[in-house]
Amino acid sequence: MITLLQLDYFRRLAASEHITATAKELFISQTALSSMIISLEKELGVQLFDRSRRSIRLNAAGRTYLAYVNQIFAALENGQAALKDLEQNREQQVSLAVGSSLVWMPMLHAFHTRYPDTVLKQSNLSAERLNVALEEMTVDYVIAGDDDIYTEGLDSCPIKDDGVYLVVPENHPLAGRESVRLKEVKDESFISLTAGSPWRNFCDRLFEKAGLSIHISVECDYTMRGPLIASGFGVALTSSTAKSVDLLKPNRYIRVADAVALRHMCLFWNPRRFISRAAQDFRDFCIDFYKDAEL
Repeated sequence: MITLLQLDYFRRLAASEHITATAKELFISQTALSSMIISLEKELGVQLFDRSRRSIRLNAAGRTYLAYVNQIFAALENGQAALKDLEQNREQQVSLAVGSSLVWMPMLHAFHTRYPDTVLKQSNLSAERLNVALEEMTVDYVIAGDDDIYTEGLDSCPIKDDGVYLVVPENHPLAGRESVRLKEVKDESFISLTAGSPWRNFCDRLFEKAGLSIHISVECDYTMRGPLIASGFGVALTSSTAKSVDLLKPNRYIRVADAVALRHMCLFWNPRRFISRAAQDFRDFCIDFYKDAEL
């Protein structure tokens, strides 16, 4: 009979593919761990790992089986969460991952005002890590563009459409314009976010759709772009949500008029993760908060 302990050991070894490290993590001997895995393989009638003298690698059968094992443990964790959700006077929690918390601050602040007893656990992640968080169900929700998330089997709902703005210093030749097209700024030096960030990925795709390549003069984080633009290091692209909080002050925002300059922002969640009443409240609040948002 296969036990939960065997399955737990299997998924831990599958994650590390390292006998010594996994055994140390589990506080058991390497021999005990190996015996447990071999016993599981005998019960299943198939090898889950490819072995050599110095390594162990999860094979195709192991990857297939791991998906079902993860569902088992997800169901157990959801059951535990559901029981906790039935408790009275407990601390309500919602976990959220985004590319940058700064642009979502007004919504998060408003949610806290409405639900002061709910603890909001928020983290900033790269596009890749946003997908991992959803796949591994380590967060309730992810806010991202509809083309940032490639993990299969997720649920989502649109929350707002983000327009795109060119940000220039006050003395820039384009500073007096209300709108601009991407081809007009193809020779500009751009201050960009670091590779892998959701907004950087969107901008790279945006210029690709427009058939343009750009010169990046500086790569930095969100907090540095405003001062660098004001100092004349270059220009940048930002979203209407970022503009609404004046994220790149003290500079001029000019709407990018190209039809492709639009980002569909969505709330994503893994339906296999238990959604508490607090998380349901957050989802409803988030959708309602941005229903009249400007592009």
